[in-house]
Amino acid sequence: MWSLLPRRTQVVVVAVASVVMVWALDAAWGWWTGEGAGLLRWVSLAATVILALASGLASLVWRPVWRKFPVLERWIFPDLSGTWTGEIRSNWKGGTPVSATFWIRQGLFTTSIKMRSGESLSRSTHVVFELDRAAGRVRVWYLYDNAPDAAVRKRSARHDGTAWVEMDYDRDLNALEGQYFTARGTTGDMTLRRVSRDFVHGV
Repeated sequence: MWSLLPRRTQVVVVAVASVVMVWALDAAWGWWTGEGAGLLRWVSLAATVILALASGLASLVWRPVWRKFPVLERWIFPDLSGTWTGEIRSNWKGGTPVSATFWIRQGLFTTSIKMRSGESLSRSTHVVFELDRAAGRVRVWYLYDNAPDAAVRKRSARHDGTAWVEMDYDRDLNALEGQYFTARGTTGDMTLRRVSRDFVHGV
């Protein structure tokens, strides 16, 4: 997970990758024009190709590897991908519990969260991970856009919000708890349980 790397490490990786890519492009240009290129630039070109292929391969295979070796969820980071169901309890109208389904698509570089409740659909617009290995905890913060169904638009306007869900992965890899805050001034609690590591609709 790119976002779990320390900011300093991210800066160093981006800076080194940029230099390597510039040398790689210079080597490719030299080959194309017949001017030739030094050994370092040819090495940079080879490294760029290998890293691009490795990144693509890692994005495809990391989830099957995590499934085969669950210990990686504790050693590196947990896989939150899948279908989650549970309850949302808002401070609006007495806090009546509402059933909800969440779909989390977690990748090495991007993550998205979609939520369907009885009357609306929410989609994440920005996601940030926090990992506390000492506490055995991962928290996901996200901004979202909520679009109520057309039938309830008169009493429930479209709005933005902020939410977080948290997993204690030493205790349970299939449970999430969190809270949300909306632009309408409401807030609430969320309790979720994973029902599948795949993306299941109609649950």
